[in-house]
Amino acid sequence: MIDQRRAFNRRQFLQGMAQFAAVAAAAPALGSDPWRGVTCTTLTAGEPGDVSMSSERLEDVFARIQRRVNDGLFPGATALVARHGVIVGHRAFGNKVAGADDPVTVDTIFDLQSMTKVLSTAASALALVQEGVIRLNDPVARHLPEFAANGKGAVTVHDMLRYSSGLPMDNQFLDMTDDEAVWHLMAETPLEYPTGTSVLYSDLTYRLLGRMIEAAAGEDLDTVADGRIWGPLGMNDTMYNPPPALVERIAATGYSSIRGRVVRGEVQDEQDFALGGVTGCDGVFSTARDIAVFCQMIMNGGAYGRAEVLRPDLVRHMKKNSTPQVTAAATDTSPINNLLFTPKGLGWELWTKRFSHGGMRLSPRAYGKAGGAGTFMWVDPDLEIIGVLLTNHGLPQPFDELGWDRMLDNIGCAEFFDGIINAVHD
Repeated sequence: MIDQRRAFNRRQFLQGMAQFAAVAAAAPALGSDPWRGVTCTTLTAGEPGDVSMSSERLEDVFARIQRRVNDGLFPGATALVARHGVIVGHRAFGNKVAGADDPVTVDTIFDLQSMTKVLSTAASALALVQEGVIRLNDPVARHLPEFAANGKGAVTVHDMLRYSSGLPMDNQFLDMTDDEAVWHLMAETPLEYPTGTSVLYSDLTYRLLGRMIEAAAGEDLDTVADGRIWGPLGMNDTMYNPPPALVERIAATGYSSIRGRVVRGEVQDEQDFALGGVTGCDGVFSTARDIAVFCQMIMNGGAYGRAEVLRPDLVRHMKKNSTPQVTAAATDTSPINNLLFTPKGLGWELWTKRFSHGGMRLSPRAYGKAGGAGTFMWVDPDLEIIGVLLTNHGLPQPFDELGWDRMLDNIGCAEFFDGIINAVHD
């Protein structure tokens, strides 16, 4: 299935030539080579001491994950730590299915849920900006006309990317079977607050952003992300809707009362599953290694090895604070408020010192993303550290403030990232 998706044909060749022309047309503003001076570090295996980290302290980090698995707080996990482009720890823990003897391995594939917003949607949107297909200040309705309903005609792509569109957190229609009707109703959803005046983390915003990307590109989101981001980076284990042949490599999440089974190889979110599994807010599956490659590309400034994926200026915009209308002092008041209301980049969550799921020791410029089924990635550009922790905890039940707090405590994600920083000697 993956090979067929990436097969070369005449249509893709012509599309590629058009993309090349669009990038070339934009290049003069940046000089003849926008990647000149970009460090194209690629990940290699090494020892903690090679990058001034303590192997003893890293072993303590991994032992704490194992203890949580042994205590039954979640079935299994993989963890990866890299610094200066060197992978200094990559471990697997527990089982892929709760109660089964099916050990997690370092190449186990996990349901990433909202990490999709960065790995697929935000990155794809910026790739289309790079090609000249869309602009950040484009009204969303220019590409998705039905979105203009209920006074939303001025909401821009940039507003959506930075979680400031004004849309509510979600608007689900699980009792409907007509996907087109569901998309239309979602697009018509009224705003909850004036666009750009606040921040509200929103699955609906990113679900519709993914829909807009498909309309603008004339391709499904899976094809856009794979052709422009994952494929060039060699992220061959990153995908939507994994084929049945890969199920044995995939960690199961939770039980679905709607589907009547434990979810394995299907996105756990019910609305996104009902819409076919390919959406802008959830649905991507991947491994710790693939995610680390993506993070290294971002830390490099948009390139990885020979792959020049995103222009440096777009990467800088992606990871900076794009929401000056809010402050951490006023919004970082609890773990759930940290997710919902604190300053954001384009797709990325930004580190704050009180209730970040990245712990308390990351550098102020750190950026990361959580997935609701228990997956986390953080990049500390000052220390040049990447941390990835993927678990199959599953979506909190119910998904409310108490459930979110309990999941974070069970997984110990803050303890994990604090431990990584604590292992740095310099």
